[in-house]
Amino acid sequence: MFSPRRPNALLGNGKLMIILDDYGNLLHLYYPHVGMWQHLEQFRLGVHHGPFFRWIPPYSDDTPHTQSYTDDTGEANTRLEVNGVGLEFYDVIHPALDVFIRRIRVRALGESPVKLYFYHRLNIAETQFGETVFHDPDVSGLIHFKNSYFFMFGSQPSFSSFACGEHSVKGLSGTYVDAEDGRLLSSDVSHGSADSVAELTFNPNGDWVEGYYYIVAGRSLEEVYSLNQYLSSKGLRKAMSEASSFWSSWFAHKPRVDRQLDGQLGSVYRSSLYVLKNCVDVDGSIIASPDAANLKLSGDSYNYCWWRDASYVAVALNETGMSQLTLKFLRFAVRNQLKEGYFYHRHRPDGSWGSTWHRKPFIQLDQTCSVLYTLYNYYLHTDDVASLLEFWPMVKSAANYVSSQIKDGWLTPSYDLWEENYGVHVYTACMVWHGLLSAEKIGDVLGKERRGWSQLAESVRSRLLESMSDGSLPRMLDRDDKRADSSMLMLVNTGLIHPSTELAHKLVGYVESKLGKKGGGVARYQGDSYWGHENPWIISTLWLAQSKLLLNERESALSHIRWVASKATQTGLLPEQVDAEGGRPLSVVPLAWSHATYVTVVNQYLGKGRAGYLIAH
Repeated sequence: MFSPRRPNALLGNGKLMIILDDYGNLLHLYYPHVGMWQHLEQFRLGVHHGPFFRWIPPYSDDTPHTQSYTDDTGEANTRLEVNGVGLEFYDVIHPALDVFIRRIRVRALGESPVKLYFYHRLNIAETQFGETVFHDPDVSGLIHFKNSYFFMFGSQPSFSSFACGEHSVKGLSGTYVDAEDGRLLSSDVSHGSADSVAELTFNPNGDWVEGYYYIVAGRSLEEVYSLNQYLSSKGLRKAMSEASSFWSSWFAHKPRVDRQLDGQLGSVYRSSLYVLKNCVDVDGSIIASPDAANLKLSGDSYNYCWWRDASYVAVALNETGMSQLTLKFLRFAVRNQLKEGYFYHRHRPDGSWGSTWHRKPFIQLDQTCSVLYTLYNYYLHTDDVASLLEFWPMVKSAANYVSSQIKDGWLTPSYDLWEENYGVHVYTACMVWHGLLSAEKIGDVLGKERRGWSQLAESVRSRLLESMSDGSLPRMLDRDDKRADSSMLMLVNTGLIHPSTELAHKLVGYVESKLGKKGGGVARYQGDSYWGHENPWIISTLWLAQSKLLLNERESALSHIRWVASKATQTGLLPEQVDAEGGRPLSVVPLAWSHATYVTVVNQYLGKGRAGYLIAH
């Protein structure tokens, strides 16, 4: 059985995205949107040398291997040794062309050639059947297509052999089996449940030799051929150099923190900037995660734009010189705002509605308010009054809708941020306060007549504080639920409760004592059973660090930041949560929200960030 693997590196350009495991296997291939569609069902990389053949793991994990990014180049490097064969992969996606390029270096002793096999089982447009694959001798490539999606797999030197076939029908396992004897039957076309294998031969004779493997994506055969011709004339090495130069220039204009913080903390910060950039789609969507490994476990993935997650990402983008990406996201929001004024649960990257487990009206009130704060935060970093004017109809519509859900300071129930409870969550009330204040301030900047949004915000705040007047710290305002919840820290982090007050110290201490884990980290809430029992989450831990900073407990805050950085993969990717027992990443990797919160909290630790409480105090 082909066991699931976890992402360890990502490459992208806003349209084409490829995810790699730590052995250099391709896990996911997204096109023409970041997070949509996931066209790759299975990729295998085989090594044949003399009498030896092996598919590179997951079949076993005893293959020595390392993976990293070349400093500030966006290039993923993987090094392997498979039964005496040394392999090095250097992978990029071109920033302006929908092309993935892998430079391959091979070394082996003896005169026997080394053959690498690339197995392609696509799932174009996330459906299995009705696909075609053929070999085109004019371009020496294998082309898979269905409907308006075309993918060409090529190499330099040209593939020495190939085979097109079928899988999962007629009792067939897949054409990869044909490679296991080191010889391919060169069938040149197949359709239906189609797959392919390509062979690339090297003759190292004890030295390092080099070749290339690449993928071209397009919406038509003509587009793929045109891109391939362009690559042929430019040269693959030159195209890779352009990609590396782009990322080097990009990183050169981004903040560095490694002069103030030690290596790992600074490295995860730089990786976070790269992840956030790559989670933004060309049309403005910001996906929660490109990890689709959960798809076969739960029937769904995190390849959606949640307004809450995306807003946290957008704020981090504002803080790090990428506000132009936030502007794209805000325009995506305008295109998808419902006529009532609020925002639907979650969207696909092309703007279509995502799947939901909510009942009508499919709303989490905090998400609409998060978009309002994102716009105001964008203005605080850019002074772009013209964009505030552009987005004023969106602001007015959203704030009016939220206002309609408030009566005497009480909110109409909606789903909470954890998407589990229908009611009035403390976090939701906090974000409503935050969002309406933001809307009022946007109106003030534009000279608009005051609409009473700030008064409504204050009424919500008063009701929330009233619920704590007896000394209790409830997480729900419409029921008796006093379980500690890490999101309650946002009452302090946004300034709804001023950090100098006794209540702020009490709340932070309460969450830390109830949810802090012996091995480090902070759980979401008491009794959380998602992927285990009260696993520590990255965002929960960073929220506590943020609160500690506001309480001027800097050493405690730094210890939580260090714990988070220690849970990154070797390539700097942060998961959603960590196994409370073994410490391994759980759920999805990377989670954009984790990276965004890491960037924001590190900025605040270094005095670079704009703390949320400044909006009100």
